[in-house]
Amino acid sequence: MRSIKESRIEILGKEVKVAVASGLANARRLLESIRDGKAHYDIIEIMACPGGCIGGAGQPLLRGNVSKLEKRMKAIHTEDRDKPIRRSYENKSIKKIYNEYLDAPGSEKAHHLLHTEYSSREKY
Repeated sequence: MRSIKESRIEILGKEVKVAVASGLANARRLLESIRDGKAHYDIIEIMACPGGCIGGAGQPLLRGNVSKLEKRMKAIHTEDRDKPIRRSYENKSIKKIYNEYLDAPGSEKAHHLLHTEYSSREKY
């Protein structure tokens, strides 16, 4: 399992360099390499859990068992890859909600109803 993944993709004729760090120790390594000028990325993603959400707190305990975690990751990625609808914007039900109620993705109405703001609150 690679803890920091890098890739380059082309978007509208521009090469974009991306990186994903999995686990906070690896996030620190990635951010330090950027801070120290050893690396540059246009986009980074930081996932706190080792292996990302697949290895997160709501999943079966596989900590320390890398081979089981890798098998789980491979199975989930294979399952996802083989699905006929893989992106929310391609889902007929989501399209219907936008067409009939939310106007369009990114519309003022959609933003108002689907986004929230952080509000500091006292501890209970």
